[in-house]
This record gives sequence, structure tokens and C-alpha cells, in this order.
Amino acid sequence: MNPRRFQLIVSCLLLFVVVAACSLTPASSTTATATSQPAATNPPVSASTGGGCSNAYFPVSVGTNWAYASSGSTLGAYTYTWTVSDVSSAGFTTNNQYSTGVSASIKWNCQNGNLAALDAGSTSLSVTNSSSTFKMTSNSITADGYNIPNTFDNGTTWSEKVTVDGTVQSGTKSANSQIVSTVNCSAVGTDSVTVPAGTFDTVKATCDQTLGVSFLQQGTPVPAGAPDTVSITDWYAKGVGLVKSVRASSLSGTETIVLTQYKIQ
Repeated sequence: MNPRRFQLIVSCLLLFVVVAACSLTPASSTTATATSQPAATNPPVSASTGGGCSNAYFPVSVGTNWAYASSGSTLGAYTYTWTVSDVSSAGFTTNNQYSTGVSASIKWNCQNGNLAALDAGSTSLSVTNSSSTFKMTSNSITADGYNIPNTFDNGTTWSEKVTVDGTVQSGTKSANSQIVSTVNCSAVGTDSVTVPAGTFDTVKATCDQTLGVSFLQQGTPVPAGAPDTVSITDWYAKGVGLVKSVRASSLSGTETIVLTQYKIQ
């Protein structure tokens, strides 16, 4: 993961599908099952590519991939991979596969090295698992700000607000749905971090996120439950990307995400 965080939006969408589907069919659940992960190795660090997408702490080049493991989530332990594709000077795509059965294709936009997950107006978002599917409606993403800055100088602040409208389908039932994520972050210094992929000198960021899931009734959002507030700490290594993320949620406890393997193309 999302986790945002580190990839904040991806984690949000993972929770979104589960929460919304459970609201439609309370008996349904997502069971974590092991799946094979794309091969990843730990090569020497190389420079990122992509013009306006160049970011020292998030390499953007076709074929770059990261493998992560999560613990502490209400979904149980799970793993996932991100793979970069379709890189241009204006944006790129990450194709994300989760051992929970969820897959997601996320289009990013680039703002002079500031990276924003979920391009405003994008029609490329899809999230599925074994029991339900979230499909966005046409041009339903509105986004402002970015979630990975081009610099982590101590004291730097940034924010992002994303709204996604779509439809959750679970069995024969469906509902118009909306997710709203608001994140405010600050760079707070440096750390040495050890994870399964190795020991890294990192920059550290802390974020506060509010996540709301609603069903749309005649266009009016009706909350599916209390909003989730999440305190996030992320660690990024130069030339590598996100190496660790800790997400303390008001609804689902504390999730820890660690980098297990990576391949920088």
C-alpha cells in the first residue's frame, strides 16, 4: 500500500472496496491468500527518468517495481507489489497487485517533480477483489495538491485532497459510492531504517489523513460510517522510494508496511 503514506491513495482504495462491499452485503469478506509476486532484486541505485516526473525519492521509470509486506491491518497480513508503466513527462501509471485478491491501476500526474496519485479527470482507476468491484464513473476524480513532494527538506509541508465517485458492485447488488481523502504532511528530518530489503538512510514524513466513505443517494453523500482519521509516518530512501510506512487508524488499529524487495530500472 495505499499509505499513501506512502501510497496513501492505494491503501484508501483497498479499504474502500472492503468497507463499501461489507455495507452492501454484511456477510462478505476478503480473505488473504498467498499469490506469486513479480521478481524483484536489489540492484545498484539508478537515476529516475520521466522529465517532469523525476523525483529523487520516488524513481519513475518503466518496469521499476517494489514489493511490500503489511502487518497489523484488520485485513490480516498481506503483501503487494507496485510496478511503474506508461511514463511520460506529464505522468505515469502504477499497476498494483495485492495478495488479498485486490488489483488496482493508478494514474499519477507530475508537477515539476511533485507526484500526485490519481490524476484529476482520469478514467483509468479500477479496484477489484474476489467478492466486489469498484468502478469509477466517467471523469469522476477531482484532485488538488500532491502526496509525494519533490523535496523533503526539514519543515517542508504539502497536502492533497482527492474525491472519487464510482459504483461498488457486490453480487447482484450495487450502489453509487464516494471516497474523500484529505492528507496534510510535513517533512521531519532523517532516520536510518532497517527493513527486509536492507538498511537505508531515509527522510521522514508525518501526515494526518481523514478518509470518508459514503453512498450517494440522488447525488447526496450519505456516510457509510464514521470517518477514519489516520496518523501516518513514512520513510523514503533516495534513489529507492518508500521503505517503511506506519499508519495508526482510529477505526482499524496500526498497520506497518515494509519494503521487502525492489528493482529500479
